[in-house]
Amino acid sequence: MYIEKELVESKIAVLRGRGSVNNGAVLETLALEGPLIKYDLFKELKNSGKKIIYPTISRRVDDLVDRGYLEIAGTRTIVVGKRKDESSTYGLTWKGFIASLTIETVAQDILKVLEKNSHLKFPFSRKAPLRIIREIFTKGELKLIGQALLTGYLRAIPKDLEYIKPEQYLAYLLPALTEAPKIQEKFKEKDLYGLLEIPEVFNFISKLLDDTEKKLEESLLGIKEIKKELNKYLKTK
Repeated sequence: MYIEKELVESKIAVLRGRGSVNNGAVLETLALEGPLIKYDLFKELKNSGKKIIYPTISRRVDDLVDRGYLEIAGTRTIVVGKRKDESSTYGLTWKGFIASLTIETVAQDILKVLEKNSHLKFPFSRKAPLRIIREIFTKGELKLIGQALLTGYLRAIPKDLEYIKPEQYLAYLLPALTEAPKIQEKFKEKDLYGLLEIPEVFNFISKLLDDTEKKLEESLLGIKEIKKELNKYLKTK
């Protein structure tokens, strides 16, 4: 494994013990192909040479949904004879995405995986950031950065990934960065100013700075109001 096996198994329960091989195969396929209905997922795995049966894959999908690694990403119309049925498509959650990155075939083209899994929600428009990253780094560099960042991330989380809540995912990125000096070195090697010549990139960075400035101003106003109320309280004492 390109990530230490012991580290992966100690922090990602679904990738250790019973069912781990099939769990990994499901996460890998959905990462590389995007959301699929259960039967199409089964066919993809069967065609890749996996010796599995449909009920096994169906159970693995249901278990991964229950544990927060997969979610229903949408529906697809299936024609059975003269009848049309709606079947759910299943895709990675951010937790599933993190777990899938421990698989080398997924790490080889992280941006393609993000493009295939467009149902994963970003806190901002995804188009510009993905283009920025593509302009800065090669696929090989991204794999190395992903390896360093993921290793740092798994070391940083206190328990199994399964116990991390969605709102906590970003909180562990900073300690992960301190665990991954390779990332800082890669950024130092790049001339980032040339990116500002790309209008889409410039507009994204400009909007990001404007939004950050607005939030800081709102925070400052909030602090001033708290100070004002505190001073009023102290004068009454």
